[in-house]
Amino acid sequence: MKKNYASALLSMTVILGVVAAGCSKAENTASPSASVAPSTGATQSAKPVEADKKYKVSFYNTVGYRLTTPMPAKEQDPIRQMIEKDNNMDLDMIMGGENWKDKLNLLISSNQIPDIVSFPDRASAIKYYDQGLLADLDDLLKEFPELPKAFDPSRLEPMKYKGHMIGLPASEAVGGVNGWWINNTWLKKLNLSVPTNPQELLNVMKAFTFNDPDGNGKNDTYGYVAMLPKDGSLGYSTSGAQGFQQIFWMYGVQPNFVDVKDGKVVVYNTDAKTKEALTFIKEMIDAKVVDPDWVTIDDGLKRDNKMYQGKVGIMIEDWRRLEPAETKKMQDAGGSVPDWKQIAPPKGPYGDQILDMKPFQQSLIGLSKEAMKDPGKAKRAMQFIQYLYTNKDAYPFLAYGIKDKSFTVTNGTPKLIDRSTYNEKEIEWRYNYAFVRKATDGVYFDFQKPDITNANQKINTSYLKDNNVNPRVFDDPADPMSQDRLKYANEMMLKFVTGKEPLTNWDTYVKTLQDKFKLNDAIANYTKQLQGDGVIK
Repeated sequence: MKKNYASALLSMTVILGVVAAGCSKAENTASPSASVAPSTGATQSAKPVEADKKYKVSFYNTVGYRLTTPMPAKEQDPIRQMIEKDNNMDLDMIMGGENWKDKLNLLISSNQIPDIVSFPDRASAIKYYDQGLLADLDDLLKEFPELPKAFDPSRLEPMKYKGHMIGLPASEAVGGVNGWWINNTWLKKLNLSVPTNPQELLNVMKAFTFNDPDGNGKNDTYGYVAMLPKDGSLGYSTSGAQGFQQIFWMYGVQPNFVDVKDGKVVVYNTDAKTKEALTFIKEMIDAKVVDPDWVTIDDGLKRDNKMYQGKVGIMIEDWRRLEPAETKKMQDAGGSVPDWKQIAPPKGPYGDQILDMKPFQQSLIGLSKEAMKDPGKAKRAMQFIQYLYTNKDAYPFLAYGIKDKSFTVTNGTPKLIDRSTYNEKEIEWRYNYAFVRKATDGVYFDFQKPDITNANQKINTSYLKDNNVNPRVFDDPADPMSQDRLKYANEMMLKFVTGKEPLTNWDTYVKTLQDKFKLNDAIANYTKQLQGDGVIK
């Protein structure tokens, strides 16, 4: 397995939400000017220290949503003006961007350590904590008791490391974004029922492939589409949902997935159920029900295009696919908009009905040890963090941008302004404040068909597996076998499903992972990490 958190289990990520957030006071506090944000007048510091003293606070931002977009001068940034006024501070926000580690290391070596530092992933935060950058927040949080209450306990728990709170949740991920979609137009035409188990699924795929479901008299449709990301994994990868992932979940397993069962660490790469899932995938491929382009589809856009073209009957896609922008692409590419609908995951032979994992809180925001040297500054920085995540008056401006420019408020209810009516590039920088948006904020995501999209989310989130392990575990950087081990497992699974390696050689594959690639050493490493985090004893 790879040396970073993403390859020990390659989390998903993504990034939508559906339930509107209330912001009843926003309209009354907002300035009518689109260029000046209001003071909310509601700084929520638990114990103001030297309230009259203005502090300059630096914030290294790696969790904003437009990190490569330069921030404007304060005179052109009404959101910053609001923040500074409400918190009696000068805010110096430094954008991380793609090379955020290099930039942060340069700041550290130049003795310009930021006061507030955010990290896009837990593994990186732990690394910098161990190197002495991040501070423990245990004592300081006692003075801000309302701040932890702003987060679900499941999001707070991963912020602990070696028994200490080393940060607070930054951007909130959303689970169950990708789900099972089926072409209901084809289903009705062929007088078929929604598949509920693997055999029914395969039967429907065969009918969608060979029974001319689109009625054009050509053999040009397929029952299923999947993809093969650049890292060659049939299981989890940084590419997100791929199609075959969900087939594995029918059997209750997932390649490259580390789990805990009965208090012990297991790696599904050697589980007998993984062999069964590979057998079923091979049966799908041999039956020619999988679009053969899957071996060249290496990103989500290429997979999306298959849905737009209307030549596939079942696929894994995100819940936005019936939004107007997406149905227009279907109309333009395929000439019609099929009656697509989301369905529950088929139940596997062992009773597993899993779509994906619940999101694990990855991003983190914390204080540097340098900031802690000045108690007044540390408390002002923590006051600012509390403001970001608890101030309801500030929320619309942080999440939606500039009133009467990017959003309006009517009777206390905010609504985004149509982006086509203004030059969004001019204020694209505003998204670097929007990491505070709630994962359930339908205003932020601006769904045009919220009833449909909300229903899709409800289906998806009903079938998420609890996840307190991944990507908490990661490979030991000193492990010389980690990358080769992952590469070998990915290559062998690909060979198994394509027939280049017979599944009768499964036991040899398992033994090779254990002997040559020292899988048991990796499991011992994972066990140690999870014991250190208190997940297992």
